[in-house]
Amino acid sequence: MKKNVVEEYLETILYLTRDGKKAKTKDIADILKIKPPSVTEMLLKLQEEGYVDYEPYSGASLTEKGMEKGINIARKHQLLEKFLVDNLGVDADRAHREACEMEHAISDATTEKLCEYLGHPRFCPDENPITMGECCEKDNGSIPLTDLKEGEMAVIKVVRIDENNIGQHLMSLGFLPDVSICIRKRIPANGLLVRIKGTEIAIGRDIAEKIFVIKATA
Repeated sequence: MKKNVVEEYLETILYLTRDGKKAKTKDIADILKIKPPSVTEMLLKLQEEGYVDYEPYSGASLTEKGMEKGINIARKHQLLEKFLVDNLGVDADRAHREACEMEHAISDATTEKLCEYLGHPRFCPDENPITMGECCEKDNGSIPLTDLKEGEMAVIKVVRIDENNIGQHLMSLGFLPDVSICIRKRIPANGLLVRIKGTEIAIGRDIAEKIFVIKATA
């Protein structure tokens, strides 16, 4: 299978499953502008390679392996699009098309350099959150939310997205970069009761560990 074809499929499935639902063959076909039978054939190949879990008439979801690769290529696309729009003044539609082509050629190392050059941007031109990379965590000195004590305030810097879409669910609840958060109290089973945007929400330790923050200064 061609590298760029695999990456396009994984990126598309990642987008379609952002709400926790499976990606339908027809929806994939519509986005990639190819015939449904060709999509079915490709999904079976991706399943053999361990990238997706696919059930005919039900849909496809990414495995941990597929999620990692899908998030990686999506991040490359977002950073390239950000660079083209903000630094070169390319219009949004053209930037999107050209980022789709460039994302398959840029290396991981160069992607990190690009992220550093752009100042670790939080959002791409269409206002969707950009997944943070290792360079972002190293550069901003953030710590896991679980390291905070009761009553401490902090500012969210990174929300990690994983194979279960927990990160995306958190962001839909308002857990976004640069948003203030307070630890109200610790609850049984290592959970946390937090206050964010005026609302108190209970989260488990496994979820809190995906949120990285910087303590608020007095």
